[in-house]
Amino acid sequence: MSARRGVVVALLCGAALSVSLPLAQADPGPGGCAHGGLLTGSMVPGTGSAGQSIHREADVWGCSSPWLPGIVSGHFTAELPWNALDSPTLGQFAWSDGSVSRVIGQPNGLWTVVDGPAAGHTLRFGLTQEVNVWWYHWANTLPIESVSFLD
Repeated sequence: MSARRGVVVALLCGAALSVSLPLAQADPGPGGCAHGGLLTGSMVPGTGSAGQSIHREADVWGCSSPWLPGIVSGHFTAELPWNALDSPTLGQFAWSDGSVSRVIGQPNGLWTVVDGPAAGHTLRFGLTQEVNVWWYHWANTLPIESVSFLD
């Protein structure tokens, strides 16, 4: 039995009858990336307090979304101004098909795609523990459970 079609077999008067019917498909929703590595953080020269920023990066994979057609994985990078809680941050996802989505985010784990695949949609990092806005502005590392679209 394939994932897209079911086969119904019935016996009618001793003869087998095989009919192929479409199976009901669950709405996958907006999707995202089911897995991720470590969301790393390291201090680098930058635009934040004391002239420093936090460089973040992570790999994500198991991607499936109508807004990421043909994309199975990606690499996220961003630099957050250190100790600047109200500063939006620019970053990007470099996808497995060679395309790039530029994103803008706040220190709440939400990143809105402004250009490239999934433009206009918002991604949320699901980390292994809840974090506050201060966490994003310090050189901490946490494992990613998933990255999912909100809309």
